[in-house]
Amino acid sequence: MRDAQSLPFLRRLDMNLLLTFDVLMRTRSATASSRLLHKTQPAISRDLARLRLRLEDPLLVVVKGRFVPTERALELHASVHDALAQIEAALRPPEAFDPARAEGVVNIGTGAHSEILLAAPLIERLHRAAPGVTLRFQSLHGDFAPDDLEAERLHIAIGLFGKVPARFHRDALHTDRRVCVLSARHPWAARGALTLADLGAIKWFAFEQMYGRETTFDRLLKPGDGRMAFSAYLSGFGVAPYVLVDTDYATTMPASVARAHCRHFPLAMLEMPARLRRMELAMVWARRQHASPLQAWLRGQVRDVLRERLAADGPA
Repeated sequence: MRDAQSLPFLRRLDMNLLLTFDVLMRTRSATASSRLLHKTQPAISRDLARLRLRLEDPLLVVVKGRFVPTERALELHASVHDALAQIEAALRPPEAFDPARAEGVVNIGTGAHSEILLAAPLIERLHRAAPGVTLRFQSLHGDFAPDDLEAERLHIAIGLFGKVPARFHRDALHTDRRVCVLSARHPWAARGALTLADLGAIKWFAFEQMYGRETTFDRLLKPGDGRMAFSAYLSGFGVAPYVLVDTDYATTMPASVARAHCRHFPLAMLEMPARLRRMELAMVWARRQHASPLQAWLRGQVRDVLRERLAADGPA
């Protein structure tokens, strides 16, 4: 069994200093922290000075009137926040989670592809099971960006993420394949599949957040392969099927999303070259949200909704 001597660093710190550190890291503001902690701003400044002395690091430095954390502070914060949350949970009387009584707003960051699959059935399910919970979908584009999850502006991120830092939880929801989608009246609509050499013969459009950036295709295609030249960039994914129907342009998307579009629009799907096919939809959340009963329940709903949606659509 541990005694106090086995926790030499913790013994040097007042637990209240860790509470101040956690709130400062989340708000990046002494004013906001003083309101949340019911302390004066001078008291917050004294706490920060003591933390800097004990931890031998500036922790938070002022840049343009706002606190910016040091690398040491970023490394510490996730563990400190989780430890405080575990202590709070241990002290709180146990209570069974009842979604029907739950209240609050859950912020879900999604790529446009995943929102098409999830939004309608998830909204309907929560309206029935958890009417006091509001779902707020927010757009995510491109590679995984951790800032919104760490600051709790997002509770869950769902998308086609590549590398995810180890400090986040990651759940692979679904492995899909990337397909080419074009009008059913397109001259190539009956072709069935594309070769690498075909890629340069098609007029492609992409989305504005990809403009000027290295894309997945840039990373996967080798010198000598066909080149995907994008000659138009749309402001958002929602307009894509309308543009496809009225032009001879093409774009790519997960097969599960393409099937959803094909139910409502006269479109055709073509197989992409094998090197460009694989896509994995993942759900990511911060460690501090892992033990939240509401968040854990909602993550289960996301998994169930996606599984049911894909089963209803049939095999890829």
